[in-house]
Formats: sequence, C-alpha cells, structure tokens
Amino acid sequence: MEWPKAVNRFATFVERRLGLAPVPNGGRELEALLAEKSARSGLAAYLEKLEAAGSQDVELRTLAERLTVGETYFFRHMAQLQALVAEVLPRVQREGRPARVLCAGCSSGEEAYSVAILGRENPHVEPERLFITGVDVNPRAIERARKARYAAWSLRSCPEALRERWFHVLPNGDFEPKPSARERVHFEERNLLEEDPAFWAPGSFDVILCRNVTLYFTPEVTRAVIARLERALTPGGALLLGPSETPRGFSDAFEVLQVGEAFYHRRKTGLTPAPVPRSLEGALPPAAALRWSSPGGAVPALSSWKPEPPREPLGMEQAWRLLDEERYTEAQAWLEQLPEPDREQSSARLLRAVLHFQGGHFPEAERVGESLVATGRAEAAVYYLLGLCREQAGDEGGARNRYARAVHLEPTFALGHLRLGILARRAQEATPARVALRLALTLLAHEQPLHLTLFGGGFGRHGLMQVCQQELRACAEVP
Repeated sequence: MEWPKAVNRFATFVERRLGLAPVPNGGRELEALLAEKSARSGLAAYLEKLEAAGSQDVELRTLAERLTVGETYFFRHMAQLQALVAEVLPRVQREGRPARVLCAGCSSGEEAYSVAILGRENPHVEPERLFITGVDVNPRAIERARKARYAAWSLRSCPEALRERWFHVLPNGDFEPKPSARERVHFEERNLLEEDPAFWAPGSFDVILCRNVTLYFTPEVTRAVIARLERALTPGGALLLGPSETPRGFSDAFEVLQVGEAFYHRRKTGLTPAPVPRSLEGALPPAAALRWSSPGGAVPALSSWKPEPPREPLGMEQAWRLLDEERYTEAQAWLEQLPEPDREQSSARLLRAVLHFQGGHFPEAERVGESLVATGRAEAAVYYLLGLCREQAGDEGGARNRYARAVHLEPTFALGHLRLGILARRAQEATPARVALRLALTLLAHEQPLHLTLFGGGFGRHGLMQVCQQELRACAEVP
C-alpha cells in the first residue's frame, strides 16, 4: 500500500473514531504513530485490523491513550464550581433526591475530586447524598484518577486552606485526597459517543460537567455529544461547559443562567430530548486536545509559545509567564502587587480582564474591558475580549459587533475573523461564514503569539487552523 494513501486512511479513521480531523499538510505525529504501529504487520494488515476493532479492542484503546492529552488541575474555573455547589447541588437535594454528577472527559480526576471537596465544604450540601462519576476514553487517565496521586503542579490553583484540610502529603512530595473526599467518587473508562442504554438512560444525571472537551471535536461530534448529554440530564438539570464553549448552534434545549459571576446551562423542562445522530454512534471522542505536529516541528503547541510582553512595566514579564503556564491565580496576585502606575497600564488592565475571563468571572472581565474602551485607546484585543464576554452572556449580536470592531482596528486579527465566521455559520449565513473562516485560516499562520497566549483557549496555532477547517466543513450544512 502506498504511504500517502495509508496515512489518509489512518487519518480518516482517527477523524471518524476520535472526532478530530488533522489539518492538511500536518500530522507528522500521526505519521510517526502509524509507522510505529504497522511496522510488524504491514500497513494494509494493520489498517484492516484497526478498522474492524471494537470499542474495547486493545489497539484502539492504545491509540486513544496515545492521541489524547488531558490538561486539568484542581479547582479549575473555581467560580463555576462554587456556583455548582452553592446553587445547583442544594436545589437538587431539596427536591428529595441524591445529586448525581457526571464529569465527562474527566482526564486524571482532578475535577471530580474538586466537586467532592467543595461539596463537603458547603453546609447546604449533604455529602452522603452526593455521587460523582468520572468518565474518560483514555485508560491511563482513568488509572491515574483511581490512584489519586497528584504532583504539586496539579494543585497550583488550590487554596492553601483547602490543601491542608483535604490532602495528605506523601513522602515523595505528591498529594493524595483524603478518603472522605474520595468515598463517593468513582471512575469508568467510557467513550462519550458509544451507546450504552443503561448508562445514558434519560434522567441519569442531575449535573454534567463537560468542560474544555467539545472544543476539540468536529461539529458533527459536538452535536452528537450535546444530544447524548441532554438526554442523560434530568429536566432542569445543569450542564457546565468551559468558558469558550456553548451548546448554541447544536441544541435549543438549554437556557443560560448566571450565579454570581459564573454561568451554566440548564436543560429546559417539557422538551423531548434530541436523538443522538445515528451516523455517529460508536465514534470515539477524545477527552482533551490532540496535539498535531507540523512538518519540521514549525508549529508548536500553545504551551511552547512565549508571549511578547510590552517593555513597560518591567514587572509584567512575570505576569505574562504565569498566564502562559495557566497559573491564573498567581498571575492575578502578581498584578495586584505591582505599583499603582504599573497596574493602570493598558497592558496590565487587559491582562487583568483576561484573567477574570479565564477564571469564569465574565461580568468583571467585561467591566474591566469597558473601562479600557472608555479611555478611547482600546486596542483590537480589548474588543475581542468583550466579544467573548457577550457570547457568554448569550448576546451573539453584541459579540459580532465587538469582533467586527476588533478586525476593523486590526484587519489581520485572525481570531476575530474566526469568531465572526463561527457566529455567521450558527446564524445560517453561509457566504459571510465562509469568507471569514477562509480569511482566518490564511491569517492564522501569522497570528501574533501574544493573541494565541491570551485567547487561544488551550489551542496552539495549528489547533486553531484545525478548528477553521472543521467550521468550513460545517458550512456545507448551511443552506
């Protein structure tokens, strides 16, 4: 079998079963994996065996392990978790039933244990009636979740008081949640798109967290995942997505609710759940980002990009570094200790707004952004951030206005064109969507590293190009 045909066949399999599509001319990592796995049996025999594999086949599970990379830590997006514990869980239990929580795409378990700990911290939650299930396609991640041994890096956003109350320090310096935080948490290896009538039965869960998971799916897979989660939720059940995710365009079954500075989606009552698209049943979605490498390694993942901080104030360099490492709490603390003149610099205020957004404090992020607009010197990045805030508030018209302002001020702002294209596609405006997305795809090769650091949402340059490709394919469905 010719090598290019084998690679394309392998890539098609990965897209169909993992929900991801590599960017054309990329995928060196995928090629290397195919060469490694087919070395003994040959390309044709290996691919035939793989395509016949069931969901529990050892080889398929190995690929899922190799091609998914989970990035998580304790108490990520704390404001949203606090809203869940303060508002949603007590309401469920007041209705006379246990609170059943699903962490979909749980990776190594930090999110599930975070919910358990915060539930025990809140006097309005009855911990003996709180049951948490974590599922992930990556068998190694599930093994780590069950072992519950974590390096200090996983607790980088954990308040010191919670660390002292809920974790044992092991002799090697790692941390382990105490037994009381683990007793009603269990984990399963499971594919989000694989049918299991018992597990996904209607009304199986009161709360589903699926945060920073659908970001990496094709639109078809996202639609199938949202349909399955909707069906499994109780009427009035809560769906918690990541800051840059929304069910809009995939389901009309949810309404947006705000608790403090956090948002979540509540399944409307009186609706019949949407059917899971049959053409996608059995597809194998990932738990987190697939890091495609580019030819020659020219396009690294987000974590390897270094922002280009402004020269003044000098103390901002440390804040940019902490942001790049997703150490948001520490970056916020660093900003607050800067001298007053430095804190009021536009770059520092923009970073403060971004940190509020990353922490789930959307109204505060918008307030800081609007204060920069009021100075009359707001740059394109400020309007882009305001567009993200408007999307979180469910105001897609306002979001489009702000993204349009961003690309007017900076015509080469690729991310602004990308969001405009996505919103146009959701609004069934096929031609404007295609124009914006094609422009974004062209411009992303030269997008400023600083923009990727501030607004990449976990994607590197190449991952965002993949999103563009997926959105362009989705435009074919728009009349």
